[in-house]
Amino acid sequence: MSALSDIEQAAGQSFPPLFKKLHEAGRLSWGSPHPEWSEVVFPTLQADPPVLLYAQDYEPLEHDELLEAWQELTAEDHYNPLRTDLQLLPFARTGAGDSYCFWSNAPGSTEPPVVMVWHDDDRADVLAANYQDFLFRKMVEAVAEYQRPYTLLSHGELARNLQRWLQTHQPFLRDDQYAALQRLFARVDDIAEGNVSDEDAQAIVAEVIGFERLDESFAYVREDS
Repeated sequence: MSALSDIEQAAGQSFPPLFKKLHEAGRLSWGSPHPEWSEVVFPTLQADPPVLLYAQDYEPLEHDELLEAWQELTAEDHYNPLRTDLQLLPFARTGAGDSYCFWSNAPGSTEPPVVMVWHDDDRADVLAANYQDFLFRKMVEAVAEYQRPYTLLSHGELARNLQRWLQTHQPFLRDDQYAALQRLFARVDDIAEGNVSDEDAQAIVAEVIGFERLDESFAYVREDS
């Protein structure tokens, strides 16, 4: 198993300080793989939710998957070979196999923005200006158009799940982000009834973490492929 510093050296890129801090604290892992993860592993995590436990369409790359994910994304024989001028460092994925990545050499950025790289399209979407903003965005979006039993938030008491999730994430959110989530998560009845729309969520995202490139898309596949 490669240390995080070994992965950084191999990739020639650095993970953001907050990501490294949470990694060192063991807050990024969702536990050991298990064929019945939601029934066996997930309940053991609910009392002290790790990072983005209840996020929609998000699965963290466990430590031993990080290097392999970067090697696969940058492989010469990849079916969608990466542009040579892009430096991307995967850290999570969607259920469909798209990759959440740090855009390490984004022009004009002091911290790497977070992008989602679509595995079946020549498209990368800019989701947040930095990792902290990405965490906030995924927490906001987690309650949009809530549907039982398709979200992990519905496993157990919704209000308690929201409270514990916010409490464990408060230390690495900005004050304005925490306050916005407090207001949103207090709307338990609206959330439970599916009355928080995606448009509502995106309005909060734009207000709190909006920046010029938010939701911009760009091509990531090498032109000569």
